[in-house]
Amino acid sequence: MTIFNIGDMVVRKSHGQDICFTITDIKSDSRSKPVYVLRGIFYRIEADAYEEDLLKEDYRNVQINLRREISKVRQNFFRSNYLNRLFFIHRLRRRPGTILHIDSSQRFLNMCTKLYNEAGIKSTGHIASEKNQPGIIRRALFATKPDILVVTGHDGIRKGNGDLNHVESYRSSKYYIQSVREARRYEPDPDKLCIFAGACQSFYEAIMDAGANFASSPARININALDPAILSERVALTDRRYYVTPEEISQITISGSGGIGGVNTRGRMVLS
Repeated sequence: MTIFNIGDMVVRKSHGQDICFTITDIKSDSRSKPVYVLRGIFYRIEADAYEEDLLKEDYRNVQINLRREISKVRQNFFRSNYLNRLFFIHRLRRRPGTILHIDSSQRFLNMCTKLYNEAGIKSTGHIASEKNQPGIIRRALFATKPDILVVTGHDGIRKGNGDLNHVESYRSSKYYIQSVREARRYEPDPDKLCIFAGACQSFYEAIMDAGANFASSPARININALDPAILSERVALTDRRYYVTPEEISQITISGSGGIGGVNTRGRMVLS
């Protein structure tokens, strides 16, 4: 019998071993049977499973797949932003928008921060669990005064919850909704503060109703770990005289229109 521990990398047999997870917690159901809490390594998905549904994944294979996934994202990222970057290099007196990125995953935050740095965008990162994010939002906003706020981590639809119009059907969506509301108390104008919030399968409509410019996930699908950074980079490097559209974002993100939606949003790059 295979023994699973926190930190193990696993896949689920019932889902065709399609997503690689890390075990982050072990709980018990009503029969005292172990339930393993899982968080995606490439995607911002949270799930749970019993041990009979799990298979351990080889660490070397995970690293190979991770490098392949990052390479794919970077190719798409740099290709889609080539003209923006070329324009930025030749117009050094322009200032790109600044980003405050709040994430529940240190690894995901590091990956996103690297993309911001490569684009010449100033960013500030904070690590906080989803449930603690609403409590730090306004303090972090006052401290950094960003142009763009990213609030993300992991999410997922709870097993056996068919009502997708109820916030309790989602693991973390209520915290993203609360965070957006707190951010809008700080800055009500969506043209002054662009907000992205959500993760995999998040309650898109409720997050948008709370005041976000962009959110996940209109089709309740998984989003790539770097999609929030790709979106934010585009807004940060778009001249404030122009708008970033949901259609544009759907073309440059890995998850596309099913993963991230939103409203036309003013760019945040300004003349210095």
